[in-house]
Amino acid sequence: MARRIIFLLFLIACVDRSINVHCEKQPVSSSFDKHDNVSSSLAELFSGKRIPLFRYISNKTSRLSTQAVQVGWDRGLQTSLYVISVGLGTPAKTQIVEIDTGSSTSWVFCECDGCHTNPRTFLQSRSTTCAKVSCGTSMCLLGGSDPHCQDSENYPDCPFRVSYQDGSASYGILYQDTLTFSDVQKIPSFTFGCNLDSFGANEFGNVDGLLGMGAGPMSVLKQSSPRFDGFSYCLPLQKSERGFFSKTTGYFSLGKVATRTDVRYTKMVARRKNTELFFVDLAAISVDGERLGLSPSIFSRKGVVFDSGSELSYIPDRALSVLSQRIRELLLRRGAAEEESERNCYDMRSVDEGDMPAISLHFDDGARFDLGSHGVFVERSVQEQDVWCLAFAPTESVSIIGSLMQTSKEVVYDLKRQLIGIGPSGAC
Repeated sequence: MARRIIFLLFLIACVDRSINVHCEKQPVSSSFDKHDNVSSSLAELFSGKRIPLFRYISNKTSRLSTQAVQVGWDRGLQTSLYVISVGLGTPAKTQIVEIDTGSSTSWVFCECDGCHTNPRTFLQSRSTTCAKVSCGTSMCLLGGSDPHCQDSENYPDCPFRVSYQDGSASYGILYQDTLTFSDVQKIPSFTFGCNLDSFGANEFGNVDGLLGMGAGPMSVLKQSSPRFDGFSYCLPLQKSERGFFSKTTGYFSLGKVATRTDVRYTKMVARRKNTELFFVDLAAISVDGERLGLSPSIFSRKGVVFDSGSELSYIPDRALSVLSQRIRELLLRRGAAEEESERNCYDMRSVDEGDMPAISLHFDDGARFDLGSHGVFVERSVQEQDVWCLAFAPTESVSIIGSLMQTSKEVVYDLKRQLIGIGPSGAC
């Protein structure tokens, strides 16, 4: 997840038992029904903000599912990542959550004394299907901190904690309730975390939480199995002041994955030391058709994942050094000016969009994903001047293909065949 490198480090800790949380059932007020029905759009929820892109839709012409949910981004949410609108509880309360294929635990901000709140904070006491997860249960063993449930007689609630590579964390207690994607796509007794406190809470912006689409036992897919055997999404391009990108609407589909001729697939690779993520076997990277001189072992040592919850992409330092040098050579040859104060940043006002370097990924099983030039750079302001910086950073951990590199393409997770696929640009 997150507008930072987001790669899940699943840590467990006991929460502060002094936090006052309620889950008793109470009458539902009419105002709650009116404002929090899942058909509400972000246009109503964010009046005066940038044009919202997400609400429930019934997409009967979808090639992958009869139901789809719009996905997009909005600066009013103070996040650069992608979100969808789901319903949680009964009646369903709208939650705007980030889609995160780089973690497995879903969580939302919940009601409690002194907690982070916004108008959509999940109110456990108003859901007729709300239930806490107790210590000693199977879900607490899978997703909570059962070993910390030492005093279950006085503190029966199952605590959880999820930490992210940027140092932020979410912790609280586990609940179960109905998760709603559409009228026909609901997951009853879905286990999720009620965030009662956070480290780096400002990093989560104004979103309501996170939807864990990873490979772990707490993920949406594992909890909905065998009903859903895959999912797909298309992350829309974000508008650039320079005009490279246009703002469009993306989508997220949960359900049966259809075979398509224009989607290229590579196999998922299991790693015994990390079962929370969907790994792939990246063997090489090419720029404008020319492979970089890198050994496949540089990527296989720690593994590679596609992470919708990480804006940037992260590769080993040696690989980044070779990639950035190749990009630099091409850009200077095509008229770009190097920004002296920032490494790997360029003034590209003299570079045509068609001359932007294009990246392809090559996999051990022979698959090739042509990602093009979108997502290779990210625009930023340096000394009051807009420049373009390479959207890659070094890592000593798992390599990440971030959301910028995935934009405008259909990304398919086919669990039945254990494949991950990417279609050509222009899917959304």
